[in-house]
Amino acid sequence: MLQLIFSTLSAFNQVAAFAGALVFCGLGTLLVGDALYWRLHAVRVQGEVIGVRRNGNSLNSVYRYTSAAGATLEATSLEGSSSVHGRETGRLVPLWVIPEKPNEVQEAGNHVFTVVGIALLAVGMALFWFAATAWRTSPMTWVVAGLFVLQLSRRLRSIIAPRDKTLPASRWRALATVRSNADPRDSAPSQRVEELMALPEFRDRQAQQRAQLARLAPFLVLLGLAVLALGVYQSRTLLKLEATGIRTAGRVTALSPSTDSDGGVTYHPLVCYIDADGQTVVFRDSTGSNPPLYHVGQAVTVLYPADHTPGAIIDQGVWNWLPAGMLYLFGTLLFAAGIAGWRGGASDAPLPAQG
Repeated sequence: MLQLIFSTLSAFNQVAAFAGALVFCGLGTLLVGDALYWRLHAVRVQGEVIGVRRNGNSLNSVYRYTSAAGATLEATSLEGSSSVHGRETGRLVPLWVIPEKPNEVQEAGNHVFTVVGIALLAVGMALFWFAATAWRTSPMTWVVAGLFVLQLSRRLRSIIAPRDKTLPASRWRALATVRSNADPRDSAPSQRVEELMALPEFRDRQAQQRAQLARLAPFLVLLGLAVLALGVYQSRTLLKLEATGIRTAGRVTALSPSTDSDGGVTYHPLVCYIDADGQTVVFRDSTGSNPPLYHVGQAVTVLYPADHTPGAIIDQGVWNWLPAGMLYLFGTLLFAAGIAGWRGGASDAPLPAQG
């Protein structure tokens, strides 16, 4: 009975990890695929900012540009934000324009979503590898996966087409036609950003946002630096171990449970190996999980310091650098967010109102 419960929990965690990997990979593929689509199908033109359109708290820039046929056209950016930086009237920017959709443009120099998409793909692939190697795929995995897909399908159907609000096919087609012809970005009137900044309510909201950024930015910068310092320390330790350490065969002899303050239990493998002097050494690996990543009796490769000091680890090849890499990524994001908030609070100063 306990074995069945353990197998079910392992299968559930593995399926959840696979589902998370699919979500990250799906979002990353959408962002990267969209960027590639624009690079392959769009043409580059020079545009001029002539105003903005408000969509709630988001501002979408309105551009005027000259098409390849020589026609002067106006288009609204697909990307919007609450910042007024870079939206000054008359500013010249390079644009991507798809000839079949002349009313939709993107700034050619904006690569934020592409970078985010690549990061999401990397996280998704790492999570997929973790799910495939941390647990052994068993028949219970397929049972749990089938139940998960069935429940997800039922939930999606109840959201998309609830029984009490089901529309006939003709109504769905009419609704889709209306929505395809109506672009919410074009429903708002275009106005100069200088005129928008002259509105008292807009100036007050911008002042509040700048004050919040100014208060939060130093903490993000310090936290980012702390995380980066931890990554550097961990990298130096691992680099020394990789350069001077010794690899040998080991075996998991037991699983050591540890309990956190919330009552959660994680299992760390106890590994036994024989060092170069013929001494039998047992160490507790620092990586713990629930359910455990290893089982008793599993053969592993051990990497230990040549001077026999504590610090032996289970060697996972290039994946030894995954924790340090995540620290670098997380610390860089925090530091960049703090710097961006600091600079944004200063650069988003109110533009002079023009009569």
